Amino acid sequence: MHLPKYENKPFKPPRRLSQSSVHSNSSTTKTTVKRCVGIAPLEAKAVKKLKYGPQCLQDQRKIYTVVFRKPSLKKHKTWDGDGYAISKSLHRFAFYDSCGKFIANSVYSEEQEQLFDHIFKAGSLELQLDYEITDLEERREAEIVLCKTDSDLKRQDVNETICERNTKSSQGITAEKALISNTKSKQKPVFNSTLKKLKDSDASSVEDPKLKQKRKYSPLFDVSKIENPVVMNKDRDAEIDVIVDPLVSKHLRPHQREGVKFMYDCLLGLARPTELSSTTAMTDVTSKSLVLEPDSDIQGCLLADEMGLGKTLMTIALIWTLLKQTPKASQVPCSQQGVPLQGLCHKVLIVCPVTLIGNWKREFNKWLNLSRIGILTLSANNTAERDKYDVRNFLRIQRTYQVLIIGYEKLLSVSEELRLGKDSLDLIVCDEGHRLKNGASKILNILKSLDVTRKVLLSGTPIQNDLNEFYTIIDFINPGILGNYSQFKKRFISPISRARDPANKFNEVVVQKGEERSNEMIQITQRFILRRTSSILTKYLPPRTDLILCCRPTEIQISAFRDILQGAQLDLTNLNFNSSLALITLLKKVCNSPTLIQNDSFYNSNLQETKLSNKYNHALNSGKLKVLMALVERIRNGTDNEKVVIVSNYTQTLDIIENLMRSADMQICRLDGSTQAKQRDAIVCSFNNNPSIFAFLLSAKSGGVGLNLTGASRLILFDNDWNPSVDLQAMSRIHRDGQKRSCYIYRLVTTGCIDEKILQRQLMKHSLSQKFLCDSTANEGHADDDLFNKEDLKDLFTISCETLSNTHDLICSCQGKGDEDITLNDNNSTIKQLPIKPAVANLKHWQTALEAQRVIEQSENQNNNEKISLMKRCLVGYKHIDPKIANDLMDPIAIEAFQRVPNDISFAFVKPGEPTLEAT
Repeated sequence: MHLPKYENKPFKPPRRLSQSSVHSNSSTTKTTVKRCVGIAPLEAKAVKKLKYGPQCLQDQRKIYTVVFRKPSLKKHKTWDGDGYAISKSLHRFAFYDSCGKFIANSVYSEEQEQLFDHIFKAGSLELQLDYEITDLEERREAEIVLCKTDSDLKRQDVNETICERNTKSSQGITAEKALISNTKSKQKPVFNSTLKKLKDSDASSVEDPKLKQKRKYSPLFDVSKIENPVVMNKDRDAEIDVIVDPLVSKHLRPHQREGVKFMYDCLLGLARPTELSSTTAMTDVTSKSLVLEPDSDIQGCLLADEMGLGKTLMTIALIWTLLKQTPKASQVPCSQQGVPLQGLCHKVLIVCPVTLIGNWKREFNKWLNLSRIGILTLSANNTAERDKYDVRNFLRIQRTYQVLIIGYEKLLSVSEELRLGKDSLDLIVCDEGHRLKNGASKILNILKSLDVTRKVLLSGTPIQNDLNEFYTIIDFINPGILGNYSQFKKRFISPISRARDPANKFNEVVVQKGEERSNEMIQITQRFILRRTSSILTKYLPPRTDLILCCRPTEIQISAFRDILQGAQLDLTNLNFNSSLALITLLKKVCNSPTLIQNDSFYNSNLQETKLSNKYNHALNSGKLKVLMALVERIRNGTDNEKVVIVSNYTQTLDIIENLMRSADMQICRLDGSTQAKQRDAIVCSFNNNPSIFAFLLSAKSGGVGLNLTGASRLILFDNDWNPSVDLQAMSRIHRDGQKRSCYIYRLVTTGCIDEKILQRQLMKHSLSQKFLCDSTANEGHADDDLFNKEDLKDLFTISCETLSNTHDLICSCQGKGDEDITLNDNNSTIKQLPIKPAVANLKHWQTALEAQRVIEQSENQNNNEKISLMKRCLVGYKHIDPKIANDLMDPIAIEAFQRVPNDISFAFVKPGEPTLEAT
């Protein structure tokens, strides 16, 4: 066997280095290495390079980042960890974890697919290359990590670079054995004196302290590569920008971009400047990141937008951002490029009405795709034990599910599991959050016991009755921000209530103090409450036409009204709302259909002796039923294949309508309080997608919340509720994102009866919610929030048989030709706006009773005018139409319905939609 050309001496086996030689200074080490190898300088040079770790690897060796996981049969697989790979040759790779610990070797074949798409099999793991490290600084950091425990790499490379060459000689076997023996010795790897010894358990400790100080963190997304990005605001300690995923942000409209930033600021406790409260100002800064001061009082928010503005999409964008990103990158593990691998939140709980669970899951799939995020919903077929097991797994297992969507009622059965795992929850989202208005609610107390600081409430109607409920909601979002309840009652409720009491309307001191307390509460709550109206949608959705159709009562209805009022023997001089409520409900049922008398509880307990039920047992028809059937017949016979949604507050009324429509051979589906939870989502999907189903019967209170019924383009609100928010929720079911047709909303009211009085009350009831949720200046001109007195109550029990519309008689004296629409500055109107406050100054000094009486009468007149002014405000843009004079101004369906029942539609208010649809 010939020796290599560069070798002039016979081969000498290498000697084992002593322990002292290994730990000598660098110059001694170099000499020792050459003597140890005992061969050419080339091999010694290779050992020298490898000995100091991968930071001195040959230039042709590439370093990659990798991700790895254990093999799994799951449909949506996730990666368990990341690390590095070194290309040992063209087709061989050595894999290491993020701490530099050797995992395995693997081989890649050219015949296989692309390198970065290939799944390597190494031991019990699957690995995939992420990207090649080309940045010098990043490569330096990777080399330091790999240097830490890379004795395996040294041994393998020494065998390849030295022993492989020596095996060509006859003495090579002896050299190989000696070298292998040498690598099995207990020598410790030699490190550069500037490097720090690191622990395997801490991935962040693999860096040189000097490098750690210089390390630059990077946001998840590059703003320069995103068109119109949404960049979150930050505090002064933020290390990187948080940017909404462009996958979602490209779908956000301007008001939705504002909403996402608003919620993010509140959850991070950032104090928003006053100028950002305006929608216009916020629109201009959604692509910029502002540095805001901290606000320690706020960690939750109330998104109180009206229906249809996309509260669900905004919340999904927020959740996805919080799950994936954080402004404090140094506090979480980061990738080799300095990108945080975790976000601010790990687990999110969404609580909503059971009818909306399926809708939430579909929305997540629509905007993110369920392969990106794990969504857990509890199956309706689950047992109680299975539900508890699923919740425990959700809280315990980190990577499978990130979001749990659960119904309010189901929350009660899994409350103990949630309490035990509450430390895992980072965010609570409550959809239709006004359900938490009752301070004694078990559901509210369970949510409070979870002690999650970050909370988001979604509600289009957060204030429905009084400030006690408002306090309950606000104290849940940001506990203590309004003080405890006794403090809130003393400081806010008492003075505001006294100022709203009609008995104090002449007491200027009380009124002024109430106004001051109102403004103070507005200043506190507007920091974390965002309210926008549905008028924003006019340029995004098809036009919407609203029609209020006054339906003349039938003779049998008028007879029923008179018989009930005579049988009840009302004392009109001593009425109160609570004692009259049952009678009011009975009169509302007569407006729907006289036959409903027989099943009314008030009648059975108080009026049964009058034998009215026998008289009206088969009196099915009413003015509204006639108009309803005329409308649906015309819609079904139209050429546009339109569908209709019919809404009522009473299931008994829905029973009557269902029987009438089925007898007319109409295909319908129905959703009310008796519908099982597991069937609701399927019913909605079937109606929207099945062209053979013509009508959808909906109970306003049981199912009229949060549903998307865009399969229909026409909606008929058959009766009205005292609470205007119930009707507003129901009427917005069809005019939503995804609607392609022009929409028509028909509100049916019985002319001159309690139906029309409730409508008038609705038109005056927006003041309280507008005052505390919107700009306070929008409420200027409104006198008293509580405008319901005994005179109004008496008016409920009066029947006006001769009028075309009692509402029109109050607000206008036009002839109903349709050429006038109500405007706030209508100079032709007989009613002028008068100053809010009466002549209080005239009562500050002594005066005669006659003068005092004159001032009081003047005040009452102003109060009546104010009621009319409120109704006018709510009817701005509506045209007044007497169908016998100008029926051609209604839509074609209403015109043909009037032609079918000309004596049953007495008057109409029509607000035509504007054709402002934009492509989105």
